[in-house]
Amino acid sequence: AAWLTVLVALLVFLGRTEGAGIEATLIAVDLSGFMANEDYPPSRLQCQYECVNLITTVKTQNPESTVGLMTMSCGEEDCPTVVVTPTMSSDSLSDQSEILTRLHKLNQRPKHPVQFERAMEVGFMSLKNRPNKNQSPRIVAFVGSPLRIESPDELVKFGKTLRKHNMAVDIISFGESTALNTPILQKFVDSVDREGNSHLLSL
Repeated sequence: AAWLTVLVALLVFLGRTEGAGIEATLIAVDLSGFMANEDYPPSRLQCQYECVNLITTVKTQNPESTVGLMTMSCGEEDCPTVVVTPTMSSDSLSDQSEILTRLHKLNQRPKHPVQFERAMEVGFMSLKNRPNKNQSPRIVAFVGSPLRIESPDELVKFGKTLRKHNMAVDIISFGESTALNTPILQKFVDSVDREGNSHLLSL
């Protein structure tokens, strides 16, 4: 977990130095059954939790930046959902505590597969409606399971929409499915990227 956290820290650093200053960041997590695997000790879920903790700590160092949380998993009734919105608060520590508390509860029931395309759409709408338009919008997504992309071409097309709205996307892809996920995720990130503001980290 330690080395994964270090790599994510580097990714966050790149986002900070190449960004426009203050940010509204939405962290999208993978809560599929694959995340219970223990190939990243103690589990993929715990590694993801530690990385979310680090990202919220770094991002909220600027009191004008905000962080939110969403799940990308989708069952029959619950689809990708923003559980903590990236809105302005007077207390960044309470915001971080709320995110970690909600994520801890969500970690108790990993089950449904990730609906990546839908999650990006939900994340886009959440950030598009952010109260402070001076914040640069960014999605940070964790993917630790094999993705089933219904239409790769449409995903790339949507990436261009994100780029048009000056949104950045960072993706951390890990586990046994990176060989499957990396090609389409790289195309998606490339379609979003504007002057190096978006990144894919495949482990």
